[in-house]
Amino acid sequence: MKTAPFVLAIASVAALLGILGASGCVGASGKSDGAFFVAKVKPTLEYYCMECHNSKTASKFSHFNLETGKLAMSTGLHKPVILPGKPDESLLYVVLRLGHAEALAMPPAPDKISDEQLAAIHRWIRDGAFWPEGPEGHLKTPR
Repeated sequence: MKTAPFVLAIASVAALLGILGASGCVGASGKSDGAFFVAKVKPTLEYYCMECHNSKTASKFSHFNLETGKLAMSTGLHKPVILPGKPDESLLYVVLRLGHAEALAMPPAPDKISDEQLAAIHRWIRDGAFWPEGPEGHLKTPR
């Protein structure tokens, strides 16, 4: 079985960042709250990420599922993709801040999240990546 160049590139970035084999949990530091996630992070992830990173299509897109916090913290080829308290080491943040000239940039061109949205994701991860359970924390796939 051939390994796709995209997978090899992600593995290289992950290895450089030292995140392979790292562990994380939802809300590790407890600094952030569900209101910030619901108001600032959830809408961005739903709009830019859920079309590909959901239970129906995750197997085609690095096996990364963002439907719930538990899934987001435990799925993906190079899990965990979110390292609470360490945004600059979290693959989610890293790929979101890349420019489209980079093969790993997310979301795919032509979309790009705004600086404000990127700053909110950085803050959310820095403050512990608290992801509420239940309906508040369940991300929906855009229609």
